[in-house]
Parts: sequence; structure tokens; C-alpha cells
Amino acid sequence: MADLRVRAAAAGGIRVRCETGGESYALVPGSELGAGGQATVYPVPGRPDRVAKIYHRPAPEHELKLRRMIARPLAGSAGSGVLAWPRQLLRDPGGRFVGFLLPRVDGKLRVFELYNPATRRERAPLFHHGLLHRAAGNLSAAFHLLHEAGYVVGDVNESNILVGEDGRVVLIDTDSFQVRDPASGAVYRCPVGRPEFTPPELRECSFADVDRAPEHDRFGLGVLVFQMLMEGTHPFAGRFRGAGEPPSIQERIAAGHFPHSGRADVPLDPPRTAPPLATLDPALRTLLRRCFVDGHRDPAARPAAAEWRDALEAAEAALVACGRNEQHRHGAHLDACPWCERARRLEGRDPFPSAAAVRRGEHRHRPVPAPAPRRPASARAPGRQGPTAAARPRFRGLARPGGRTLPALLRNGWLWTALLVVLVGTVTAALAPLSLALVAGGLAVLAKRMAPSRHSMQWGIAFTMIFLGLGLELVGGAVGEGMEIGPSSSAPELRPVRSFDPPPAKFAYAPQALDRLPVLQDTAGLVAAVSPLYYESVPDGEDAEFQLRFVLDSSGLVDLETIQFSPKPTFYAMDMFGTRLAPVRFRPGELNGRPVRTEMRVPLRDAGDTMSILLDQGSWNPGPDGAARPADPELDWLVPDVADAEARPELLNADEVQGLLAETYPPALRDAGITGQAVMSFVIDEEGTVDRRSIVVVSATHEGFAQASASVVWRMQFRPAWVVNRISAVRMQMPITWTLERD
Repeated sequence: MADLRVRAAAAGGIRVRCETGGESYALVPGSELGAGGQATVYPVPGRPDRVAKIYHRPAPEHELKLRRMIARPLAGSAGSGVLAWPRQLLRDPGGRFVGFLLPRVDGKLRVFELYNPATRRERAPLFHHGLLHRAAGNLSAAFHLLHEAGYVVGDVNESNILVGEDGRVVLIDTDSFQVRDPASGAVYRCPVGRPEFTPPELRECSFADVDRAPEHDRFGLGVLVFQMLMEGTHPFAGRFRGAGEPPSIQERIAAGHFPHSGRADVPLDPPRTAPPLATLDPALRTLLRRCFVDGHRDPAARPAAAEWRDALEAAEAALVACGRNEQHRHGAHLDACPWCERARRLEGRDPFPSAAAVRRGEHRHRPVPAPAPRRPASARAPGRQGPTAAARPRFRGLARPGGRTLPALLRNGWLWTALLVVLVGTVTAALAPLSLALVAGGLAVLAKRMAPSRHSMQWGIAFTMIFLGLGLELVGGAVGEGMEIGPSSSAPELRPVRSFDPPPAKFAYAPQALDRLPVLQDTAGLVAAVSPLYYESVPDGEDAEFQLRFVLDSSGLVDLETIQFSPKPTFYAMDMFGTRLAPVRFRPGELNGRPVRTEMRVPLRDAGDTMSILLDQGSWNPGPDGAARPADPELDWLVPDVADAEARPELLNADEVQGLLAETYPPALRDAGITGQAVMSFVIDEEGTVDRRSIVVVSATHEGFAQASASVVWRMQFRPAWVVNRISAVRMQMPITWTLERD
């Protein structure tokens, strides 16, 4: 069947009629309420309580699954959990199945807009922690209702969950659920899933080929409950303390490395900016450990949805209000309010602002710290009366406790001895390693005599001076050896070329190299993901730009290991960001009819009074059809361009690279006598090494040359570039030409 979007445009609209009852409706192009990879949702004229979901390419499996769901409708709620259930099949004038009718849901936010503290402060500032407990309990009740009826959600994720201001929950996209027909035994599977919500036992499975079970849903439900109660933090996010590159969220899930487990064999600590797990009710902590620790070994050990529902209801009932802020709800088992402490750590950005603060609009702005109050003179200790505003003493030189000023200190023999030792050590730094001890010792003595206290500051300055002595040693050695400080033409010792194993890093294509550009399918999700980074990094009232770079994989998901920001966000914003981009969905870019990895560079700008993020003009921006525009290389300010370098990078292992070109020439192309070229873009870091995450194919005459060129580029070693009188990472483009020697 042809794509219904094309047919609708040609016909000026879509006419549909209900299979039961025969009502006919004309769906208006341009009135779409939403669109995804499989279907578009339209309002139904004359039926404000209904919407029509029209598949782009209707399939017999869709019709069979929906017919089964309509034949066994659910009550629609369990407690306050609600399901947007299919009501009627829709057919076109020719009688062909095209979609279905379902209830319309308005006035609710997607769940990630509420557990994300930045978007919650903006869109629902009075949605407190008690309501998050209630929403999580209602979500669990909805899962319990589905599981009791024999359904499995399958594609558990935060984009398909809507929450009202009272904590009531609605599950949408119910046509993606796994449906089993008890009469025939047929299973209509859920063919999709998100890796950060997928249990470890399904990690290597094709969702289209596996029957899912309630215990698989229970893992995703546990992830959602954790995020809802822990300020959006993923349960497997944490600080890696092992060697090498940190593992991805999916790899941590596969290994069962739950950072909050307290196990010594887990090389992860909880994120610094996440609320402590002890903030949660003890019963909830027990269920989380069952879900992510015991459930890793035995999926059946994961808590059922009904257990979550009951525990969350009891935990909400046990919450108490803080005496300072009625919006701070916390467990009675805690001695102090964790949200007051969190607001203090975040320099006044209260995760749950008070009603008075919301009325004054303070939740929308970064608070300005008040100056520390001055202690009145009458409260100061006897004998330590300080200056008042009316009588300030004149500056009398650098003083230390006891009234000793700099002139007095200069008459101290200890200081002159220390200075002499430093001078002798510096002059002889190139001659003997012993001079390092002289420099360090002299500076330490000097610091000890000059420090204003006998405790931490004194020793802090002393150790600082010791490291300064180390710097003098290195500089003296460099001068003694005649080393030039700055860009040099003399090549340092060559590093060995990277071994041919393991295989090269995954490369990506630039948008201009593709036949079909990526399409953003979740603009609201991208805004919600990026907003915390933007607003935590840009001072209030400033008009600033901000660039986000990442790679889309061939399934249209963000490769979390490739995310980069410019300018660098605050630590809090980066840590909070975590996997926020993971839910954002794209249609992947295509080359030669198949999806490929694509580099995305997104310049962002605050829209001002609308308090949203605009995908501004530049390297990537969805056009009228949602498709990306080609990248503009001049907008890549994450690292300087090689054209800005005072000393350009120089390839040091040219002979090894030449050998790699011969070794990696694609066999099929060599045998066919095909030659060609690939233009590669990549970042050379401060050590002269190619950043494996940055390799991008700008253009290639053949896909085989693109893969081979990425293998060669990754193994190149350069003398680093110099930018503004210092060694710097730079991005450069390089053509890799593939030729064959003729006899």
C-alpha cells in the first residue's frame, strides 16, 4: 500500500469511516496533533473527545492486533491509572483499513517534564514530591491492570506517559503493546524498545522475534519509578571509578552495576547531584534493590506492578511537610529536609519552590546570593574589636595574626634564608635533581613563615609552593637542554602506530553526504532534554548561543558516548543531563537506501519570553518537512578549526599510514579496479591523537572507501597544533585518496 501521507496530500485530505456505526469524517491536512515513524494523529471534526491515528503504511498485523484489543476493552483505570485504548477501526472510502479511533487526552504533561527539575519548575512548579509518588503509584496501577489482562507494554519509556496536575496518569500509544489472542494463541509482538529501559536478558534480542513477559516490563517500570522519585536520574547513571572509558548505560545494565547497591565489585559511585537513595522510603529502597540487583540474577525477583503500587501509596502517606517550605515533602524517617539541603547545594535553585516564590516568579530565575550579614561589633569577642564603617584603619602592609606587617617580616632571618635556597635551587635546576629538594624546601619554609594561620591554609600554601618548585625544575631542565618553548619544527619521538586490533571506532556521516537527511520526530523531547543544560549554563538575562553535538546511530537514537557541548555546562547541568537525550527520537539518515550513523551539530538559542529552546539557523535545523539541513562546517566551535592554528598538525607516522592504505584497501573494490576518495573530518587532541568519537565522513565516492578511511584516520599520529600560543585540539578535514598501482 502506498504511503497514506502521499495519498492524503494528493487528495487534499483523508476521508475515513468507522467500521462500527459507519460515521464518516474528513481529516484535515495541516491539523495534525502529532506524528511518528509509523503514524500521524489527527483531530476528528465534530468529536472533540476523539482523535484518529492513521498509519503511514497500514499492515494486516496492525488490523488484527487492534481488532483483538477492541474485542477485549479494559475498564480504563485502576485507581487513577488510565489507558488511551483503541475504540473503533477506521477504513478509507475503498474499505481498506487505515487506522483507528481513540480517546483524546489534553491538559497533561509527559512524565519527563515533571521529573526533570528544570522543566518542572517552568511548567508545573507546584508539582511536589508527594505528587511524584502519587503519579508513580498510578503508573504502577496501570501496569498491574495490563498484566492482569494478559497484555505487556513492551516499549516502556517516558514519552508514552502523560501526567495531570493531580498525579493521574494516562498511557498512550497503546497500539504498540504486545497482545496475545487466547483463542488462537497468536502473539502480536511489540517490535520496538528503548535500550535504557530494556532488561539485560533482552539486550541482544530482536524485539520483533521475542515474546515479552511481565517481568520484562517490571524492569522498565522500576527505571521510571526511580527517575520519578530521584529528579530524573537514571538508576544506572553514576561516576565511574575504574580504568579506561566509562561504560555506557546499556553496558552497566548488562553487567548489573547498580551504583546504589553498595557492592564493592560495582565500579560506580552514585552521581553527586542525585538525591541520596536514603531520601526514599525504606520499603521503596528494598524494591529498587530487588529490581536492579536481585532481578539481574533472576528476572522473576523483580517487584510486580502491584507491589510498587502498594509501596508507593504507603510512602506517600508517610511524607511530611517541611516547616520552612510547604512544598518540600519528605519521609518521616529523615532527621532533616533533604530538599532544603539540595536547594542550598544548588545555590538557591529550589527543586520544589514554595507557593509564595512561584507567585513572585522566583522559580523562573537564578537566585542572586545575598551578601553575608556582618556580625555587629557588640557580638565580637573581647580584644578583637574590628573596624566599623565610620573608622577604617589605613592599610599598613601585609599582616599576619599578632600584628606583624610586611616590613617586620622582611627583617626575619628565616625568610631571607628561604629565599636564598629558592634562588640557588632555581639556578642549578638543570644540573642536579637535588635542586628540586632545595627549591621545594625553601618555598615550603617561606610559605610556613608567611601563612596567616597555623592550620589548613598554612599547609595548603606550603604544598602549593612545593608544586611550584617542581615547575621550576621542569622549566630549568628545559632551558638546560635547549628545548624551544612553543611551536617547533623538530619532531618528538614517534609513537608507535595503533595496532590494527581492535577494529576502528564507529564513524558517522555528515548530513551533506547522505541521500536522505535525519528527521526530528520529538521536538518537545529535545527541548526538555536540552533546557536544563542551557538554563544551568547561561546566566539569566543573557542572550547566549550554545552548541550540542552528537551522533545518531542507524536506528535513530542518540549515541550517548558522542555527546559534546559548547560552551561547557556547569558540573550540575552535565551530571543531570545524563541520558536525557536518549528518549529523543529521529528518523535516521539514509545512504544508498539503508540507515547510517549521522553527525548532528545543533546550535541552540533561548527564545526569550517563551522560555523555550529554538533550533536556530545553522548546521542543523528541521525544515518544513522536519528534515535536517546540511551541516555548516563553520558553525563547529566545539574546537578551533585547523585554519586558526599558528602551527598546523603534522603527520608523524606517514610511512605506517601508507602501509595501512595498502592493507585496508577494500578487497572488492581493489579486485574490480575501482579507485576513489573519501573526505574525512576529525579532531586531533592535545596529544596529537585522533579523537575516535569525532571521525566523520564528509563525502565518499563509495561506502567501502568511507569505512576504510575511518580505519586509517583513527591510526594517524600528529604533532599537536598550536592555537593562541598554546597546544590545542583542532578539527581538520583531510582527503584520503585510494589509488592502485598499474603494472
